Amino acid sequence: MITAALFLQAAAALQPAPAGPCSGELACVQASAEQLFELAEKQAAAGNAAGAEELLLALTQDPNPEYRAEARFRLAGLREAQGDRDGAIRWLRALLAEQPDTKRARLELGRLLALTGQQSEARRELARAQEGGLPSDVARTVSRFSNLLGANKRRGGSLELTAGPDSNVNRATSGRFVDTVIAPFELDANARRQSGLGMTGTFEAYSRDKLSGDLSLLTRGGLRGDLFAGKSRFNDVQLYGGTGPEFTSRAGRIRPAVTVERRWFGSDRYSSGIGGALSWVSAPTRRSHLEVDASVVRQSIHDSDALDGTRYAAALTYDRALGAETIARFNLRGAILDAKEKAEGVNQLYGQLIFAHDFGFANLFGDAAYTKTRGRGELQLFGKTRDDDRVDLGAGIVARRTFSGFAPVLRLTHSRSRSNIEIYEFKRTRLDVGLTRQF
Repeated sequence: MITAALFLQAAAALQPAPAGPCSGELACVQASAEQLFELAEKQAAAGNAAGAEELLLALTQDPNPEYRAEARFRLAGLREAQGDRDGAIRWLRALLAEQPDTKRARLELGRLLALTGQQSEARRELARAQEGGLPSDVARTVSRFSNLLGANKRRGGSLELTAGPDSNVNRATSGRFVDTVIAPFELDANARRQSGLGMTGTFEAYSRDKLSGDLSLLTRGGLRGDLFAGKSRFNDVQLYGGTGPEFTSRAGRIRPAVTVERRWFGSDRYSSGIGGALSWVSAPTRRSHLEVDASVVRQSIHDSDALDGTRYAAALTYDRALGAETIARFNLRGAILDAKEKAEGVNQLYGQLIFAHDFGFANLFGDAAYTKTRGRGELQLFGKTRDDDRVDLGAGIVARRTFSGFAPVLRLTHSRSRSNIEIYEFKRTRLDVGLTRQF
């Protein structure tokens, strides 16, 4: 049987020597640190937690600091799997004592502290993990994965302000004419592609008020504004809010809510809506997190009764840790707009994949999304039913350094929509530079 000490000697041997650590030992073999990690993983999978722990304990003494950190992180996972959360916390603290900038370990520590009832310490660890600032899309991944910001903190939110050149502020076709069943129509200039300088502000906040035991009242709201210099006729402002009880159990959290929404386009009121939503948020695990949502909204479009109707939506969000510093998110959403005028209604399917990686000095993120839109009836003017395929690509970076709590962010996005009806075809590219903050 190979002892842990012999494993350590084998992994630490960096230079060839006349007499290796196995010299004179008949039952001794040498192995690299990578092989020891693989063996430890196999031992744990086979139910031999003691054997896996012995190997990992040896690796905590490896000369390579990255191997020591990985061994401690895995030991924390072993301890938690055996129900020893306090032991898992000790190993994570040991890891962070040597490498305090390991964000994934700090998020894990915060999650375990929250599960053991140490709420104030959990919030401190989460705040330290987010000191560098995160753009709103990545921040939601991190906060949902840790399940601390949204699950234990009473008040919180995010603010992001960006600006940059936009090749298509109104997301319109570049063609001058469109074919109809009557004759080719010439589009007004406002119905064709317009470029300009765009400014976007996003604010989100929530409040959790304890009612009794595991029951709280959760209130959430947000405001988003897309404003365009010199072209205010394309300004788009959206406001939403919701409130309802939050029930907590071992299986996760259940959140029914009443929701309201308002939207303005240009300087005019565009739409309003009221409805209900229901979501289930799973209890966080070491590597994954799941949320399922459903909603129904009755919408009213100002000055366009044909677009009035009911929106039905269902969504699934799955977060997964791919490594110590890398997190992925998968979004899947289906929606139906049952408009008063059937031809104006649509069925829609949306999928998105996001990756976020912490490089220490900055956070890098990227995403790709696909949207399929299919009309629910024939548009008489065009003699066909709408059929769109849209692809959205994006990437960006946010600096670790902050200014009064705000972190610089740079983001590039590109959208391409193809449709069997020309007015729904467009290309759009935008570069955003700005600041983001969690609070």
